[in-house]
Amino acid sequence: MANEKLTEHFWLNELLVSSTADRLGIKNTPTDAHLANMKKHLAPGLEKVREICGNRPVTVTSAYRNPKINKLVGGTPTSAHPQGLAADIRISGLSAFKTARLIADAMADRRIRIDQLILEGGRNVVHVSFDPKARMMRGSQPGGPGTFIDWDFFD
Repeated sequence: MANEKLTEHFWLNELLVSSTADRLGIKNTPTDAHLANMKKHLAPGLEKVREICGNRPVTVTSAYRNPKINKLVGGTPTSAHPQGLAADIRISGLSAFKTARLIADAMADRRIRIDQLILEGGRNVVHVSFDPKARMMRGSQPGGPGTFIDWDFFD
């Protein structure tokens, strides 16, 4: 799959990166529907996150994960990652907490539509997903994937 510029700051290849897939020799190729989600929802959503966080560079640590990779990394069966709708990110110059706080405030002010914002303390990343059909939720998961999420954390 050739690299393709999806938005001003995001390329397809950076949304397909998976150290687990690389290590195990598994192809992480999205279906046409999942690719469409990345183009229509994920990349534009990440552009909005970048804007909210002061136009600082966004590092994507994990975005699209095919179902096999998602299972291998401990992702839930209902994860938005295999749908091409979610990314785990870090913002240059901001802590994960500050990043999540800025996004949570923007969600509360209706400046961004994110269905799931999770501060993943165990990995020091922020999970954002852009499923247009799901309700908005904000929380903290201090232990990382598979552990309890405190959905009242940002209230």
